[in-house]
Amino acid sequence: MVVNVKRNIMAGFHRQLGAHDHAFKKAEWEVARLKRELELVKGAEKEGEVDYERISGVLDAEFEPRAHELEAAPRQMEWANRRLSTLMNHEQSAAFQARYRRLAQRLHPDLRLEQGGMVGNLWDRARECYAAGDAAELEAIELLAEDLPAEAVETSPLEDINRRVDALKHANGRIINEIATLRREWPFPLIDKLPDEKWLSAQRAEYAQKTARLIAEREALAEELNRVLDVRPPDKQ
Repeated sequence: MVVNVKRNIMAGFHRQLGAHDHAFKKAEWEVARLKRELELVKGAEKEGEVDYERISGVLDAEFEPRAHELEAAPRQMEWANRRLSTLMNHEQSAAFQARYRRLAQRLHPDLRLEQGGMVGNLWDRARECYAAGDAAELEAIELLAEDLPAEAVETSPLEDINRRVDALKHANGRIINEIATLRREWPFPLIDKLPDEKWLSAQRAEYAQKTARLIAEREALAEELNRVLDVRPPDKQ
């Protein structure tokens, strides 16, 4: 479930801010590469010879991996649009979650004293279906779960019931702590922000300003590099 939610949040991020984030990171990469190129050229000049073949090899080794990541950004935005276009609407999502809660009440090992192979298998499959967003199979699992015999809780030993109560208390405390931690980790803080158009506008403006500063820095670095050498090879212009 956590993995599925993360993917949905990141899909929303890529749809709303992906193009701006990509432009910023691309400019950031270009500035870093130019700085390194300038450093290598100046170092080579001090040694008396500028070997562009060697310099190019060094730059490729250091910066090509990041270049491949940047090239993948448009595919991430396409993936985001496909993923979000297939998500359930609000009513479907509410029904899906309600079905999962019913299954949890019937199958969860912390809530059911009598555990057998069928119960465990159904619960494992229900969790997988919930994480995958498979509404049709979750409905089929609920139909199977309805055929399970009811628990005879009234005949269960008191020590078993007390043990289950203690386990539930412990599990609830652990879950509360895990949720609190998750809300602070990327990308969960975006949950409440991505629907906020005012916040999105501010983020786009901030991206535009940062990207513009990097572009100006990139142009200044290119000019400095041209000044360092009287003539740069055509492929380095």
